[in-house]
Amino acid sequence: MRSLDEPAAPMTLQQLRAFLAVAESGSFRQAARGLGVSQAGLTGSLQALEAALGVRLLERSTRGAQLTAAGRQLLPRARLIAQETGRIRDEALQSRGSTEGGTLQVGLGPTPTAVLLQRVVPDFHARFPGVRLKLLSGFYEHLQPALQQGVIELAVTALPDEGVGPGLEARRLFRSELVVIGRPGHPAASARSLRELAACEWVLIGSPGGPGGTITRFHAEQGLPPPKIAAGCESFTQVAALVGATDWLALVPAVMVQRGLLGSGIAPLRLKERAPRLHNGVVRRTGAPLTPAAAAFAAMCESCARIAAPLAGLARAG
Repeated sequence: MRSLDEPAAPMTLQQLRAFLAVAESGSFRQAARGLGVSQAGLTGSLQALEAALGVRLLERSTRGAQLTAAGRQLLPRARLIAQETGRIRDEALQSRGSTEGGTLQVGLGPTPTAVLLQRVVPDFHARFPGVRLKLLSGFYEHLQPALQQGVIELAVTALPDEGVGPGLEARRLFRSELVVIGRPGHPAASARSLRELAACEWVLIGSPGGPGGTITRFHAEQGLPPPKIAAGCESFTQVAALVGATDWLALVPAVMVQRGLLGSGIAPLRLKERAPRLHNGVVRRTGAPLTPAAAAFAAMCESCARIAAPLAGLARAG
């Protein structure tokens, strides 16, 4: 390591890419092969990066390359720099109409997937045929870190009641209705009030504090004790399988039931109380300019929501 009195040599993108390759593969040999360089050249880049920063980033052992504390601290920033560098290239290509427009990574929540996916994605591909679109599915709590770390440029998803996380901003598109579901022939199928379901157990979708945990808020708003949670799930496929095979209940987007996306093993319960509605919107990093392709995708979602949301029985954002 250099002394504090020595001038620091500038670090380079090549050095950061070398660091990322070793950190993510855990092997100098695999990293060198992936980058198409010699191990000696890779080692030289890493040594130059460590000298520029004045800290050791990696330790070699019989188990491969291990990150030091400084290396673990650098890793998320190095990933963000690499991702932003790629977006600079993509933006330049897209702005001059190149057919090789790079990659756009977008997060989609369950309700926007049901309402917007089949309309927006084909139109986007027709407009940007050279852009490779990669879609990441999940609830907001899964998409938030990917947004903050720059893994995805934007997300279209249900928004948490407390607002989006630090460094993020959201534009609301529409509000979605939720409905209680059980299996056909459920003992409580004739219930017309949430209070009549007090003895039932529930499948929780996502985290208790996220949009998937709205069932807890639903009970609280009706002055009822917290629901009895039998299991937690991370996908609607799991929810449909559990609800269809047990007497457990779940609270899901009504549009997914209306369109048969949960299969024939579930049925809605017709309760008099309206479950809390969720705002769905476009989320992006504050102050980070979108590439032309990402900006177009967001605009297409907004335009499509004005048409598709009412047709799906959803309320426009207010």
